Amino acid sequence: MQRKVRKPPALYDLTTLQRDANRLLGFTAQQTLDYLQSLYEKKLCTYPRTDSRYLTGDMADSLPVLVNLVANAMPFRKGIAITCDPQTVINDKKVTDHHAVIPTRNLKDADLSALPAGEKAVLELVALRLLCAVAQPHIYSETVVTAECAGGEFTAKGKTVKHPGWKALENAYRAKMKDAEPKKVDTEKALPELTEGQILSVSAAIVKEGKSSPPQHFTDVIFCERKEWIGIEERSSA
Repeated sequence: MQRKVRKPPALYDLTTLQRDANRLLGFTAQQTLDYLQSLYEKKLCTYPRTDSRYLTGDMADSLPVLVNLVANAMPFRKGIAITCDPQTVINDKKVTDHHAVIPTRNLKDADLSALPAGEKAVLELVALRLLCAVAQPHIYSETVVTAECAGGEFTAKGKTVKHPGWKALENAYRAKMKDAEPKKVDTEKALPELTEGQILSVSAAIVKEGKSSPPQHFTDVIFCERKEWIGIEERSSA
């Protein structure tokens, strides 16, 4: 058994937001930028065209107030305790012209139900990331069991959550998505108590056929993620 800790994810810059909006919501990179730009103009989100995933030190004291305000505006956090550790998202050295994308305090007086569906979805994704980024780590234990049967060796892996931390918010958000994929949510069950050398009975055995799939085509979001790398390649080949 091994104890593992998954730290909270970093805040969004434009590219990572575009990536998640494409993966979770099916938006193109341009759609996400357009929705975020509109939210910025409505003063519900901060400046969209940023490459930073951190906030500046002068925002630390006001961050807990913003986090609680955002949490109260988001339906998916109902019943989940909210914590805020500003130091996980504060790093002046990693902020250039603009800090990470986060919601603003204007959420408090805004009628979010009146927003267009795309804008509302992007706003909820940005809010989720803020709440996760300042939440407590996700702690779990992982057990790997190796068993021998008929000359073959088989491996089983089980997971037991010790403290859900930021994962509780992420799973609650995905559970409310109509097109949420169950495989994306942590549903692994703990293995039963086992000891070395224990003899187990085989209740069933199934052979499954499968085939590998070719890599998926590049999307505009992937190009957004790799634009700096592409730029380096272009310069080096000149």
